[in-house]
Amino acid sequence: MGDGGPDVSPVPSLLIGTAVGLLVPRRRWSWSAAAGGLAWQPFLAVVAGLAGTMAVSIRRLRASRRSREGAERDVAVLAELVGLGLSAGLTLAQSLEAARSFVHADLDREVGELLRRSVRGGLGQSLAAADGFGRRLYAGAARAVVTGAPLAPAVDAFVREAVAEQRAADLEAARRLPVRLMLPLALLILPGFVLLTVGPTVLAALERFVLPH
Repeated sequence: MGDGGPDVSPVPSLLIGTAVGLLVPRRRWSWSAAAGGLAWQPFLAVVAGLAGTMAVSIRRLRASRRSREGAERDVAVLAELVGLGLSAGLTLAQSLEAARSFVHADLDREVGELLRRSVRGGLGQSLAAADGFGRRLYAGAARAVVTGAPLAPAVDAFVREAVAEQRAADLEAARRLPVRLMLPLALLILPGFVLLTVGPTVLAALERFVLPH
């Protein structure tokens, strides 16, 4: 307690502001918490609220990126399964329908929408107009459907190309990994090195000065 009034701790405002930033997208009652935090410590509450909102946004962006990468990777799986279906005597539409349940949910929905459109406008036209994760696969299949060329070789060619591209991307990521790990490894190794080299000397000095002889 000081002469100018009560000493208000900033901790409640930080906690309230962070909670508001995390809960505003989902809870109406968080606005009352926001009002309380602003009345307590306006600046700190706003800063903490912005920090919480940024944390939620970053988490959502990362989840969206992981979902997108998973769907893009499964395009090659979709093509392989479609090729198996074609070799077993299924039509392209039947092969797509049978394969869609084994791939990422986003890609599954995309293929389902393509098949629904093909009922109204024809499979070739729907493939040619399709966009999304599997647009290259759809474009190659559309050319084969329109020209009357065999579908299986076109799908197999796409699979080989997609696998080669994925292997190249994985190799590039593996080459970048040592560079990305340099700073974390340095931060972990340096304290241990200092502890191993300086620690015994410090302990010996403490034993001489602190412990009774």
